[in-house]
Amino acid sequence: MSARLLDLPPGDWPGRFEALGAAAYQGASAAHWVLRRGVTDWDSMSDLSAALRRRLAAEEPLRTAQVERRSGASDGALKLLLRYPDGASAEAVGMPGTRGRTVCISTQVGCPVRCSFCASGLEGLERNLTAGEILEQVLVLRQEQGEFHRLVVMGMGDAGFNLDATLAALDALIAPAGGGFSARRITVSTVAPAGALARIAAWGRPVTLALSVHAPDDALRHELVPGVRRRRLEETLEEADRLFAAAGREYTVEYVLLRGVNDAPRQAQALAHLLQGRRCHVNLIPYNPVAGLDYHRPERAAQDAFAEALRRASLSVTLRRSLGGAVDAACGQLRRRALTLS
Repeated sequence: MSARLLDLPPGDWPGRFEALGAAAYQGASAAHWVLRRGVTDWDSMSDLSAALRRRLAAEEPLRTAQVERRSGASDGALKLLLRYPDGASAEAVGMPGTRGRTVCISTQVGCPVRCSFCASGLEGLERNLTAGEILEQVLVLRQEQGEFHRLVVMGMGDAGFNLDATLAALDALIAPAGGGFSARRITVSTVAPAGALARIAAWGRPVTLALSVHAPDDALRHELVPGVRRRRLEETLEEADRLFAAAGREYTVEYVLLRGVNDAPRQAQALAHLLQGRRCHVNLIPYNPVAGLDYHRPERAAQDAFAEALRRASLSVTLRRSLGGAVDAACGQLRRRALTLS
């Protein structure tokens, strides 16, 4: 079976259209309709002939996933559970922001990292998503909520374990022949498995790296993030430093605050020491509780004290405010609820 149209780089669309007996320029036009304007209905593409539109609808469906569940919150956050034809499901989220909407997309069904506090990896990894399935999440959210200003690859799974498909999807969004979206408005989150950051550096797009750390030392990080037990924090941060040197983009250190686990003053001091002098920004994320997991969000005073300790060490820090409190906010929760009920 040939690759799905959305799995192809936009520069290859003209050749696919020629293979269908259409003109190459019509493939370029279709890529513009889909990737820049967000259209997923061939009938809406008025510059294509009616006969070609009928054939494309039959042979090249742009949307294959069904919205199985949706959960919305009063703050405007929307989480969708998308079901693919093989039965696999993944989450995609749209969130409001001060400068426009942000979309958050998944790269895998489940997750191989199996963070002990996260719902995404409780059932392990089912499979990787293809580039087309990753792109489809963006198209669906755009249809549901309109244009967006930022894109974050922070949903289910870890982009570092599915880099080929993730980077291909992002290339399609960034390419002038595709979405024309600014790479500087894209953030890619990963725990940084071996080789991942070097590949992102070689890729050369100025996206922002969000490095999932969650602990100030190797022993606790390996306990909380089993998928990186063979990786030392120091070597991971050194790779992130090299990525900064290559791309000129400061990276973000993601740190989920867990009450009584990684939120003590001494741990804030250890994290500050670890990050001292590095070109990074710390994003502190108060934990979103997951049913069945014995982790809790720290009290606001403890959150503030942790952030202040880092600021006193001259680190740039954001203490994230919660969005989507009524939308099964933690990654993987909507899928997990669906699996439980099925």
